[in-house]
Amino acid sequence: MQVGFTKSHAILILVCFCFSFILVFSTLLKDAGVSSLQQVFFRITLALPVIFALIRGRFKLKREDVQYFALVGLIFSCFLFSALSSIVFGCPIAVTTSLIYTQPFFTAILATVSGKERMTLRKIAAMTMGVVGVFLVSGVLTEPLPNLNIGGLGFALLGGFLYSLYLYGKRMRKAYYTPLQGLFNTFLFAVPSLLLLGMVLSFFARNAGLIGFILPDSYQLALLVLFALFSTALPYGLLNYVKPSEVPPTTEGIILLLDPLLHNLWAVLILQQYISPIRYLGVGLILLSAAAILKTKNN
Repeated sequence: MQVGFTKSHAILILVCFCFSFILVFSTLLKDAGVSSLQQVFFRITLALPVIFALIRGRFKLKREDVQYFALVGLIFSCFLFSALSSIVFGCPIAVTTSLIYTQPFFTAILATVSGKERMTLRKIAAMTMGVVGVFLVSGVLTEPLPNLNIGGLGFALLGGFLYSLYLYGKRMRKAYYTPLQGLFNTFLFAVPSLLLLGMVLSFFARNAGLIGFILPDSYQLALLVLFALFSTALPYGLLNYVKPSEVPPTTEGIILLLDPLLHNLWAVLILQQYISPIRYLGVGLILLSAAAILKTKNN
């Protein structure tokens, strides 16, 4: 078994670094007047040609798999939209990212319900710790109800659930597609799914921060391009070069938890976003819980 720091470890750290700017870009774009729907749209469409270049034009899509990729694309677009919409509602980055990383809780529940794994006492204990962390980080236990950002908290938690659904569906991808081919197909179907989502939401919501579309100026376009390339195409592409022989699944999952830690760091250093110490305790409990679930799952 490979021991020590390898190229795959370095790639994972770089992936975390790229991912850790997602909510920073989203906050800057929100402040610049770009809606979460438009952020996701540009993020996907601008990343598509880069991913196409990475697969060297080897596009593959069998007719019998269209329904699968359409469903995964829909879930993926809804996940991205939910995560970024939490920022639109003014939810702090530390709170949003930690609630999105409740994904391992939902993944464990889905695996149990589908019969692929069984719920153990260790998993229950880890999830309980995570639930306590959710209550702390959300402010439910420490702040008056009128002060709670219900919209932002709801979108962030929904993002965690949709993230787990996306990962669950991703594992069902047919083996004759390479990971990058599967990602390209997912992005390809995510675009029309996102537009359909926007059309449906337009009947119920008038919030321009959620579903508005504008012609971006040079500053907005520069942010959107950086968002798509640096925090989407690059990290997703790099993940395909991580060798399982060098990094076991448990180690990979735990290294990827560096992403929310860096998100918290950038929120303070770049955006001067601070939350109360009790909420940071909640962040810590959620991440410890996620690491414990990953370790228990893979063991």
